Amino acid sequence: MPVTYLELENFKSYAGVQKIGPFQSFSCIIGPNGSGKSNCMDALSFVLGVQSRDLRSSQMKDLIFRPPSKRNAGKLTASAALYYEDETTGKITKFQRVISSKGAGDYRVDGKACSYKEYEEHLGEIGVLVKARNFLVFQGDVETLARKSPTEFVELIEQISLSAELKGPYEEALKAKEEAEAATLFCYNKLKGMKGERRMLKEQKEEADRFGELLEEKQKLQTDYYLWQLYHMELERQERQEQLEELQKELQGRLTQEEEHTAVLKAAKKKASAARKETQAAEKQRLEISGDVERLQPSMIQVEEEVRTFQQKVQQTQKQLASKREQAQQHDSKVQELVEQIAAAKKDLEELEEEYEEAKRDVAPDQVTLTQAQEEEYERVKEAALAASVAPRQQLTIAQKKLETARARAAEYSSQLEEARKRKVEVTREVNDLTERSQTISQVRMMS
Repeated sequence: MPVTYLELENFKSYAGVQKIGPFQSFSCIIGPNGSGKSNCMDALSFVLGVQSRDLRSSQMKDLIFRPPSKRNAGKLTASAALYYEDETTGKITKFQRVISSKGAGDYRVDGKACSYKEYEEHLGEIGVLVKARNFLVFQGDVETLARKSPTEFVELIEQISLSAELKGPYEEALKAKEEAEAATLFCYNKLKGMKGERRMLKEQKEEADRFGELLEEKQKLQTDYYLWQLYHMELERQERQEQLEELQKELQGRLTQEEEHTAVLKAAKKKASAARKETQAAEKQRLEISGDVERLQPSMIQVEEEVRTFQQKVQQTQKQLASKREQAQQHDSKVQELVEQIAAAKKDLEELEEEYEEAKRDVAPDQVTLTQAQEEEYERVKEAALAASVAPRQQLTIAQKKLETARARAAEYSSQLEEARKRKVEVTREVNDLTERSQTISQVRMMS
C-alpha cells in the first residue's frame, strides 16, 4: 500500500498527536456515530489539497480541535500529515498541511514549506490530481456526475486527463496555423505577380536580342583589340599550365589517399552488411519460432483431446471386454452342463444296447426270441433315448457357436484394446515431444 499512515495533531475531534494506520491494500474504518470516521476522511482529503469549504467547515480555523475547557483554545495549531511510500524505490515522502492558531494554512513536503502550486505538482507526481479529484469519491459526487451536461462532462474528462492545460498551446498553434494560411495566400498572390513579370521580362529579352544583333558589328571592330589581349593571355596561360601540372600531381597523391580510405570504408560497410544480415536472420528465426509456437498450440490442444478420447474408448473397451468374458464364462459353464448331460444319455444308451446285445447272445437258437411287443418296446425306448438327446445336442451346438462368436468378439476387442494401447503410447510420445518442443520454443522466446 503506497499510503502507510496518517499523522494528525489537534485536527477536528483528534486531540494531540494521533497516528492512524498502517493502511493495507484494503482498509476499512468502522465505529459508532461520533467516533471520528468522517473526520478521518476529512483529514485525508485535507492533506491531499481539498479546500476547507468541502470539509464541512466555513473557514480553516474550524478544523482546529476545540478542547472542553476554553483555556488555550485560541492558541492551538492543527496539522495533518500523510506518509507515502514509493513501491519501486521504497522512498517515503511526507505530505503535510499545517493550520496556525489564526487559521492560516501552510503546505509542506518532507518538512519543507512550499507554495500550493508546488504542493499540487508533488501530488501530481504520485498520480493525485487535486483539480480532478481522482483520489476520493465524496458524498454526492456520483449523482452530480450523472447530472452533468455533455459539455460539462467533456470539461471534466479534459480536467482529469490534464488536456485542459494544453488549451493555451492549442490556441497558439491554431493562431500559427491561421497565420501560415495567410502567408500561403500571400505567396500565391505573389507568385501570380511574378508570372506577369516573367512575361514582361520575356518581351524585354526579345528586345535585347534585337539590340544584340546591332552590337555584333561593334564586336567585329573590337576583335583586333581582343586578339592582342589574347596574346598576352596565352603567355599567362602557359604559366598557369605549369602551376596546374604541379597541382595535378598533388591531386593524384590526394586521390591515392582517398582510394585507400574508400577501400577501408568499403570493408567496414561489408562488415556492417554482414552484421545486419545476421541480425535479420536471427529476427527471421525468432519469427519462425514464434509462428511454430502459435501453430503448435492448437495441435497440442487437439492431441490432448484425442488422448482423452482414446482413454475413454480404452476404458469403454475394457468394460465391454470384461462383460464379454463374463458371458463367455457363463456359456462355457452352460456348455459344460450340456456336454455332461449328453455324455450321461450316451452312456445310458450304450448300457441299454449292451444289455440288449447280451440278451440276444444269451438266448439259445432253440429258445424263443423277443416278442413283437418287446421289440417295439425296445425300439420305443431307443427312439425316446435318441429324441431325449436331440435337444441337448442342439443346445450344445448353439452354445458352441455362441462360444465361438464370443471368443471371436473377445479376440476382436483384445485386438482393438491392443491397438488403442499402442495408439495411446504413440499419442503420449507425441504429446511429450510437443511439450518438450513448446518448452524449448518458450525458452528461446524468453532469451530473444
